[in-house]
Amino acid sequence: MVNKALALLFVITIGSVLLAWQFLPEPVATPLIGGSCNVTMTEIVASAQGDVYAMDESAADYVAPDFLYLTSYSVEGDSITEPVLEDVPAALEPQQSDLALQQEAWQVFTTLIPPADRDMVVEFNVFTDGYSNTLAAVGQLSESPTDWMLEVDVADLEDKDSLIFTIIHEYAHLLTLNAEQVEPDQELVDDPFNPELQIEKGAACTYYFTGTGCSYKESYINVFYERFWVNLEEEWSAIDVMQYDEDASLEYYAALYAFYKAHQDQFVDDYSVTHPAEDIAESFTYFVFTPKPTGNSIKEQKIAFFYEYPELVKLRSDILNGACSLD
Repeated sequence: MVNKALALLFVITIGSVLLAWQFLPEPVATPLIGGSCNVTMTEIVASAQGDVYAMDESAADYVAPDFLYLTSYSVEGDSITEPVLEDVPAALEPQQSDLALQQEAWQVFTTLIPPADRDMVVEFNVFTDGYSNTLAAVGQLSESPTDWMLEVDVADLEDKDSLIFTIIHEYAHLLTLNAEQVEPDQELVDDPFNPELQIEKGAACTYYFTGTGCSYKESYINVFYERFWVNLEEEWSAIDVMQYDEDASLEYYAALYAFYKAHQDQFVDDYSVTHPAEDIAESFTYFVFTPKPTGNSIKEQKIAFFYEYPELVKLRSDILNGACSLD
């Protein structure tokens, strides 16, 4: 089973309608980050290295740890308010009552992401499944699909490098799937694990179907998909449908890993092959935490893709400044 666990709370796509992408403005030069913070960036990237789908025989005996919610907060700007405590086993009560630790987890997010870039987040949930399993997640709120929640495991605060990498990955989902990028769809939010509904909704989209709704023509994910995924769609889709067979989970992961090995020059890591939404999220995270590519492989083009957007170059600088302050 995957233990990197860059979790995401939406279903993956089965089909889409393809149209041509348009050329975008020239790249903007990356800001220079100097001094000791370069070491921090290297450590953050190193914390995420490793092939998550390269499983050995012990994977068949893997038992997922219990995933338990501790506390839920409303978000008001930089603040989290109105904590609601969930029912938890007695052993977790000290962790649940440590509101200062939960505040620290929230402050990691707000230090990394500027206020204007996270206004879609209206709920913050604290959970735990133990150390180094699922670190963080995002998801749409069922009662309001234009709004999103962020979830963090406070048990992973001690591994700050991995948590920072994961939070930026999860933020990339917010960046690429929010209501300005993808049209929210209440039916999909209400019934996210329905393959037939996914097919029906995907067939109705003019542009790329993300699994949560139809993307807009100039959305980051539509342009990314049109440029990097069109030629892989058919091969990948034959693997993707395996996830719906509960008896074929190990075969699904093995097939994903084989797909990655066959196209290794096109993906920053093997987790990226899970889904186009995971690919753009991982590529964005590498865009933030690695130098601007100098080569021309597809995976380097994916990282360089974000330099075509001045607002993302600025966001990268803001995130790096925040990450350096957390060092």
